[in-house]
Amino acid sequence: MSKTSKSKKVKLPKMDNIMAEIRADQLKRADKFKHNAKLLFDTLQETRVASIEVTFDGCGDSGQIESITYEDHRGKELSCPDLVVKGSYLGKQHDWDDKQKKFVEVGGGEGKVSSIVEEICYDKLSASHMGWEINEGSYGTFHFDVLNRKVDLEYNERIQEVRTSEESF
Repeated sequence: MSKTSKSKKVKLPKMDNIMAEIRADQLKRADKFKHNAKLLFDTLQETRVASIEVTFDGCGDSGQIESITYEDHRGKELSCPDLVVKGSYLGKQHDWDDKQKKFVEVGGGEGKVSSIVEEICYDKLSASHMGWEINEGSYGTFHFDVLNRKVDLEYNERIQEVRTSEESF
């Protein structure tokens, strides 16, 4: 090593601290999806929407909402109400800005019905099924029962199985 170079000690975070941060984020998301769901149901009381079905799929380190369907009490498909969910909160994210040639923070604030539905689903998956989009991933359906003010989640996790056999002969 030359006289001009100095080695710096890198202090790695403790695993307990990392796990505590992850758990705190999960709890924050759980509170947020409960808050947003209550406000979503309040907003939808004034519409003809009786149920919402949201399908999702994730694998290979990527996951997304596949479809969102709004139905009335007879099962007839409706268009998404163009309403703002008052008091709701959309999480912030980073999107690429071509003009600035960098990532910029976007989001936050109140959201429309479709955005809040997605936010609730992503927050629930992150809070309860962390890693839902990793490797083989998972898929499922959220059922929003607007009349009874509840959300049911059908969650299916894909698991890869390996069976190994060794022989000598």
